[in-house]
Amino acid sequence: MPSMETPVNTARVQRATFRARNTVPFALAMAAIAAFSFLSGGYVLGRATPVAVALLCAAAVWVWFLRRSTRPPVVFLVALTAFAAFVVWSGVSVLWSVGPDLTWVSFNLAAFYLAVVAVLGLTSARALQLWTVAYGYLAVATAIGVYAFLGKGLPAVVTHAHTYARLDSPIGYWNVLALMMVMGLCVALAIAGDRTTGAALRTLAAAAAVPMCFTFFFTFSRGGWIALAVALVLYFAFTTTRLAGFITLTIVVTPVVFVLWRLRGLDTLFIPTTDDALRALQGGVLLRWAIVALLVAGGAQLVVALLHRAVPWPRWSTISAGAIVLVLVVVVVVGGPGRYIQAHGGAQWVQDRAHALVTDSESSSDGDGAGRLLTVTTNGRIALWREAARQWRYHRTAGTGAGTFAFAHYRFRESGGVTKHAHSQWFNVLSELGSVGLVLIASALVLLVAAAVGNPFSRRRDPLHPLLVAMQAGAIALLAHLTGDWDWDMAAVGTLVFVFLAVCASYRATRAADERRTARRLARDEPHGEPHEEPAGEASAVNPREIAAGGEQETPAESPAAVLAATAQRSASVEVAANTSADAEAPAAEALEADGSAAARSADEPEVDPEYAEEEPEGRRRSRRSRRLGWPIRVVASTALLLLAVSWLPPYLALRAENAALAASSDGDVAVALDRVRWAATLDPLAVSPLLTEASLLQQLGRNREALARLQAAAKLQPQNYEVWYELGVLLHGAFGRDKAARAALTRALALNPDDAPSRYELERLAR
Repeated sequence: MPSMETPVNTARVQRATFRARNTVPFALAMAAIAAFSFLSGGYVLGRATPVAVALLCAAAVWVWFLRRSTRPPVVFLVALTAFAAFVVWSGVSVLWSVGPDLTWVSFNLAAFYLAVVAVLGLTSARALQLWTVAYGYLAVATAIGVYAFLGKGLPAVVTHAHTYARLDSPIGYWNVLALMMVMGLCVALAIAGDRTTGAALRTLAAAAAVPMCFTFFFTFSRGGWIALAVALVLYFAFTTTRLAGFITLTIVVTPVVFVLWRLRGLDTLFIPTTDDALRALQGGVLLRWAIVALLVAGGAQLVVALLHRAVPWPRWSTISAGAIVLVLVVVVVVGGPGRYIQAHGGAQWVQDRAHALVTDSESSSDGDGAGRLLTVTTNGRIALWREAARQWRYHRTAGTGAGTFAFAHYRFRESGGVTKHAHSQWFNVLSELGSVGLVLIASALVLLVAAAVGNPFSRRRDPLHPLLVAMQAGAIALLAHLTGDWDWDMAAVGTLVFVFLAVCASYRATRAADERRTARRLARDEPHGEPHEEPAGEASAVNPREIAAGGEQETPAESPAAVLAATAQRSASVEVAANTSADAEAPAAEALEADGSAAARSADEPEVDPEYAEEEPEGRRRSRRSRRLGWPIRVVASTALLLLAVSWLPPYLALRAENAALAASSDGDVAVALDRVRWAATLDPLAVSPLLTEASLLQQLGRNREALARLQAAAKLQPQNYEVWYELGVLLHGAFGRDKAARAALTRALALNPDDAPSRYELERLAR
């Protein structure tokens, strides 16, 4: 407790409070990702909207608490500008969209991502915020992995894996589930491989990676394996804890591989089955062995962590070991496939596989089973890319409107089935938003990666560098996977990648600004070139710059839980020196105490908030105030976020009203159903689905002229929607006997969807 005579530095207390407070938006973002993940991955509008609206409202409030005394990096601001331009272009496309209701929903999602990356990227991030995201996602990924794996281990209790052999719940899509496990594994490796982290946390991180690995394998995702290879190569290429990370990866993967190999004869684990009793029996065997694998991995990691902390590793050994690990990773990732190719025929085998890939001529014998991992096929993706390219030729500049690929698919598809996305973000945007949209989204994502990564070889002495690299590697792997899938539409993984990019970009910018500010303060304290004297034992004990570049971290650190407790305690009361001369003697050391972390001291040097910068000259305080967001900007930002939250509501409420109408209709209450569906049409005036439902209900009541009017309004609203013309043709023929007009409507429907069997059948019936 400070004595009565000891003055309290109010500025330092407030700065500690601000830094702890900055964890709030990051924590809320992680909570939103968890909610999205367990609500169909955030893909279903009716489930995702409440989460998105809540997060946007919280962001609108946070704008008023946002403090940043340094300008964000130019690259990040340019990236936000490009992203905002893409969002605006998506919204404007409603003017020419062939499906304006779909464009509205697509615009909302893109704007939501922009809000996430902008708000978090403009919030100062230091060790506490980085830990919040890392440990938060480790917990989320563990929960997802455990729940998904229990579909195999306890199929009688957790029944989500009964339809397919592949795991996809709770996300709802196996490829995205695999990606989220890859991103979680990268974070787990960074935490478990950090010698400055407590042994208990390192053990828990390694143990958490075990169910992630099992879940990843049972997704049977070929794209997931590609993403895993990309992430691991990037992580081991740029991290400073290669040896520890590689040991952890070996500790985790070895028992998992052993269990899978030993149980390879249990067919229900690897192929679909309808025998529930056998599935439950074999699932129990898998669960018992998985628990053994978890205990083995956890125990081995605990031993390694204790030895790692106890044995001083010289710099040359860690650098050499890191180089060897990097070579091993490259050899495994590159040499392994090369050896496999050579054993199967070399160049000719590659040509055959490439032909099979392009033509999709090869198929797996067990469909969604484990055998698909050895099958070379795109599952029809190339055909979808061709459809997108054909649609683009008709609307090269502007496209057909955001979210409208389904119309292009109906028009140009070569086989049956319904697909709403081109399974490539680039082709999808090319079809929907034309060349302009593709340039904008590609520029935005490339610039965001540049802002988040910067020079990957700089600041390698930062104790948090491995954690930063883990997030960067996971985000880049996901963006690479966008080339061949529709991850963008899944709000869980989409939000996650933008949170990772935002926190990395903000951390790098904040750290650089702190270093510059500390250098200026040190220069002020040594005006005559006299050497700066630090308190004995203080700097030498916690100097992160003594950490060898490229080697293992040597500085012990407190756990994140201890840091949070220390930060909260210091926010209430901070003890400082009685006079300013003490501050001058060790300004950097005292500023570091405000964050309470020995491991992250180089990253947590003082942020001088303009409102509490009594120790700074008046001129510099005025300069910093000029860089703060003024209240007009805050009003605009907060209003925009609230308007975006409101924009999510009409499609959501309209969907609920239409579902209620269908439920009432199935119960025979047509009058109530009409009221509900008309309310749905009022809420979402761009949608034709409520109009089609209303027309069907009116026909049930014999009010055919009113039904015809509703269908004509729908045809005027969405003339490229084949369903409207089909319903119109059936009504004109059946209720009014206007066969010529009906034939014209059905012909139009068949032109928009040449493979539509009902339209073809009705036309043939009219021709008889």
